[in-house]
Amino acid sequence: MAPTSTLPFEIEETIVDILATEDDEDLSSVKACSLVRQEFLPLCRKHIFASVVLNDCNVVSPSPTTPMLERLLSKTPEIAYYIRKLDYNIVLQDFTSPSTQGCLKRISRLQFLRVWHYGRWKFDWSSNRLRPALLHLLHLPTLTHLDVFAIDNFVLSDLTPCVNLKRLDIGQSTTVAAENTFSATLPDHSIRLNEFVARIRTAMAIMKICTAQRPDGQPLIDFSSLTNITITLEKHDDIEASQELFKRCGQLTDVYISFWNPTLVWPGLADMLRPSMQTLKHVDMAIHVNDADDDPLASLPSELEDMCNNKNIIENISILVNVATDPSDCKRGDEWGRLDTVLTRSGWPALKQISLAIEIGSYYSDDVELEVALQKLPETQFPRLSSSKSVSFEFKVTSILV
Repeated sequence: MAPTSTLPFEIEETIVDILATEDDEDLSSVKACSLVRQEFLPLCRKHIFASVVLNDCNVVSPSPTTPMLERLLSKTPEIAYYIRKLDYNIVLQDFTSPSTQGCLKRISRLQFLRVWHYGRWKFDWSSNRLRPALLHLLHLPTLTHLDVFAIDNFVLSDLTPCVNLKRLDIGQSTTVAAENTFSATLPDHSIRLNEFVARIRTAMAIMKICTAQRPDGQPLIDFSSLTNITITLEKHDDIEASQELFKRCGQLTDVYISFWNPTLVWPGLADMLRPSMQTLKHVDMAIHVNDADDDPLASLPSELEDMCNNKNIIENISILVNVATDPSDCKRGDEWGRLDTVLTRSGWPALKQISLAIEIGSYYSDDVELEVALQKLPETQFPRLSSSKSVSFEFKVTSILV
């Protein structure tokens, strides 16, 4: 006789939800629970199939493949209802499979879509056999997060119907096509993002995204309500693109900026953030030091001084310095102390926490001399921050093998 339960459905659902929260990454307990009673299946499937990763070549264990998803949905099509997140590495075989399109079109309640490819061949978003299925996923009214990585000719006007989109992530080396190919009825308003992410080598894409318009002349994306930006700066054109983006933002609260070539891209940081200085609360920066002659903080103290001279409500400043030079060449003196001076001035009325982490890339596990030397910086270069009663100062030095 099949086991029965006297518990109300809502209680059973809550139990399964809690079990999924505390389960391991493989959801082994939830999967076991799904075998107990037929009535448990939909409760467990909601978690088991919520996130689907296809053709991931960056993991050690074998990844599910597109043909595996095709077979699953062909046999049990109702499972497509539970898929909320799809991380899809497009492989060449998908273009020749007659069932891939139908498989993807079964998905109807997707919230998160990541489309990428790994390989020497280029994936052209504007012209490929999977385009109808990809547009189906992109235009689902439930979609709120989109991540495109290493995609060529992503058609910006394809985003026009995506008015519920809240997070857009433009991945490394992605290029976009600004031509307006949208011919359906226009939504009432532009896309209003909350979060925007731009990875390395996306300057041209950022410029086109900022200036893209709908057929009615309205901006494709309205950045005025954007609160979070993550961006990578490597070359001069990255600064130009970033300035174009930031001047459209007046409500930023959180900014994360990664500087891959600090000597080239530092100047202008304060000007870039100025439009949001009345709303900005959290500033995170990562600095990559690759040259022995580089000042590990470049012109950051000067930029912070400029920010300090303008009214601001910044509460948290976090700085990560990644040192990839020969340990004997890394600066250890007053270059760091300038930070202590500028961050203890009176121009930071809301500042509560400062975090400085130094990460040393080392080729030898026993090469600890630089780490030991830098551990002394709070005493030698940061006396005021270390003794501050109004600002919490966190300092950390770690070494990693490269």
